[in-house]
Amino acid sequence: MKIKKLLIIILLFISIFVISCKKDEIHDYDLDIITTYNGEAIPSFYIHTALQDKYLTGDYKLATVYGKGDQELSKPNPIVIDFSGVVRASSNYEFYLDLNDDMENKVVYNLTEPRIELKNLRIKTVYYYQIKTESELSNIYAFLVNDDIIRNIDVDGVTNVRDLGGYKVNGKRINQGLLYRSSKFNEDESTTPVITDDGIDTFINELKIKTEIDLRKTEDNEFGGITSSPLGAMVKYIHIPMKSGGNCILLNTTTLPTLFSELAKEENYPIVFHCSIGTDRTGMVAFLVLNLLGVNKDDIYYDYLLSNFAPIGRVRLYSTIDDYYKTIEDAGGETPKEQAYNYLLSIGVEKSDLDSFIRIMTK
Repeated sequence: MKIKKLLIIILLFISIFVISCKKDEIHDYDLDIITTYNGEAIPSFYIHTALQDKYLTGDYKLATVYGKGDQELSKPNPIVIDFSGVVRASSNYEFYLDLNDDMENKVVYNLTEPRIELKNLRIKTVYYYQIKTESELSNIYAFLVNDDIIRNIDVDGVTNVRDLGGYKVNGKRINQGLLYRSSKFNEDESTTPVITDDGIDTFINELKIKTEIDLRKTEDNEFGGITSSPLGAMVKYIHIPMKSGGNCILLNTTTLPTLFSELAKEENYPIVFHCSIGTDRTGMVAFLVLNLLGVNKDDIYYDYLLSNFAPIGRVRLYSTIDDYYKTIEDAGGETPKEQAYNYLLSIGVEKSDLDSFIRIMTK
């Protein structure tokens, strides 16, 4: 009996140990975000407009109440820093911004007023800043970009731009700054650019884009017959024509393996992919990508339906995503992540490509 009791105690101890280990496997990294710096509370800023925030904190099924696809509502608000109380008045200021307080990789902004509008910062991220004038160098200060989902991006001349990183999965956040979705950079059926010089500067110098993947069709010359990226010769241009007009997953089973072979190459990143208005084919790819990364289903609906905040011509409905989920469910798997993975394998996407893509986005 003593041995039996001892065995029961040992088994109970092992069970408690295993359970506690499993709990420790999921660590909420948001809890590690600092809230004070140099003894002061860190202020929070938000990039979403009031209308975007109302949508993102409500029922995604109400997307078309807020955005009807007929005007530009997709762009974020800038973050405004007024540093007039930090340094003495001057005719010129250098504003230093960095992700670390050592300022070794700082971005320098030259200003004539003690105020700056910062665009396209990463969500759930602490930034550090410092100001230099001819006569002084300020202390280092910090602030937090506190939005929880969807890093929408402001690129002049382009609409419907957002980062597919930043979503929380098992306590960690998918890498930001690697994969972007957007609308086109040149007119359909023409080489005429729609993106402006300022927009190109944002993609190249702020977002560091290395590769453009164009999903527009060759039929009717939708892609304009271009052979290089409107972003410039330094950007790799990859044309992977995809069909639209129905269930975009089923329409593109022969081209999705080619797409994921490019998403599997680390040297291609950061990548921006797009079709024409960045909604249907682009939305389908985003659906597959986000499911592969284990993103919450509601967040995937929010991402797709946020396109209604851009001038896309007509509203898009959540039933499209319903159909996509039905499509991948047939491949089997306990979770949407497993179902997306298995579905892509079933249409010829290489397992090594899927694993490489997931590793790049989550390492």
